[in-house]
Amino acid sequence: MPLIDLFLLRPEAFRHACENQRAPLWISAFLFLVGIVYGVLVAFLQRALGGELQGVPTATIPLWVLALGNSLMGVLIAVLVHLGVTLVAWLMAKAVGGPGYLALLYRTSGYLLPLTLPALPALAFNTAATTIQNPTATAMPLLYLPLAGFGAALFLAGLYQALRVTQDLTPSRTAFAVALFAAFTASIMSIA
Repeated sequence: MPLIDLFLLRPEAFRHACENQRAPLWISAFLFLVGIVYGVLVAFLQRALGGELQGVPTATIPLWVLALGNSLMGVLIAVLVHLGVTLVAWLMAKAVGGPGYLALLYRTSGYLLPLTLPALPALAFNTAATTIQNPTATAMPLLYLPLAGFGAALFLAGLYQALRVTQDLTPSRTAFAVALFAAFTASIMSIA
C-alpha cells in the first residue's frame, strides 16, 4: 500500500486495512510511530519550557531519558486512543444504522493514526505545559493551533472514508456518523 493513498484519503488505503494480511503489522507500525513522535515532542517541549519535573530541573535530566520515558507513555496513549476511536466509531456507525463490524473498524482506525501527526505538536505542548512546574514560557506557538485543526480535519475525513469502506452506508449517513463522532469527542475533550 502506498502511504500516499492514506494521506490522499483514498478508499483503497482503508480496503487494504480490511483485506491485507499484513495490515496488523502496519497498524503496529503506526501505533509506534505516533507514540514515539508524540513522546519525543513532549520531551523536547519539556526541555524548552524549563522548570521542574517532579521537583527535578528539566535541564538536569538527560534528553534521552525524557524522550524514552515520554515515548513509552506515548505508545501506551496511542494504543488507548486507537481502542477508544474504534469503540466510538463503532457506536456511531451502529447509531446511524450500520452493521458495526468492530474488527474492520479496529483495523481501519489504526490506519487513521498517521493522519493525526499534524496535531501532535499542540497535544505535546499541552502535555508538556501541564507536567512542568514553574515553566519559563507557557504560550503555545501560534502555528500549533492551525496544525491541530488540519490534523483533526484529516482524521475526520479519513474516518469518513473508513466508515464508507467498512459500513457500506450512504454518504449522508456516513457524514452524520462522522458528525456524531466529532460532537462526542468535542464534548469529552471540553470536560478534560
